[in-house]
Amino acid sequence: MPQTDKKSLSIAFGINGRSGLVLVLVSGALLALDLVLVLAFLIPRFGRLDFLRLHYTADLGVDWVAEWWKIFIFPGLGVMVFFSNAFFSGILARRHRMYGNLVWTATVVVEAMLAAASILVIRING
Repeated sequence: MPQTDKKSLSIAFGINGRSGLVLVLVSGALLALDLVLVLAFLIPRFGRLDFLRLHYTADLGVDWVAEWWKIFIFPGLGVMVFFSNAFFSGILARRHRMYGNLVWTATVVVEAMLAAASILVIRING
């Protein structure tokens, strides 16, 4: 791949320098970890799960029970956040380079929160 293609890709997604690349890789790794954790929880239990407890509060206890496949809400939201923020990062980075890194930092935070939510759901059902 020629250098100009790499540069145009990094401009399109708002990746500025090494720090931007690290942010993209960390958010992608968190997204992958989220999906792997959910799959590692579901695969051994496949065929035996009718429902999952998806939300717990201290006041009400378990207050969201749904079908087993709805555990994919968290990784699905992560994919949507990752790609929508990649799009917006590319747009905002054209105005100022730091805006792209700011959006990718927010992506890392959101991906970490979604991975934590998946871990908590796995712990509730484990």
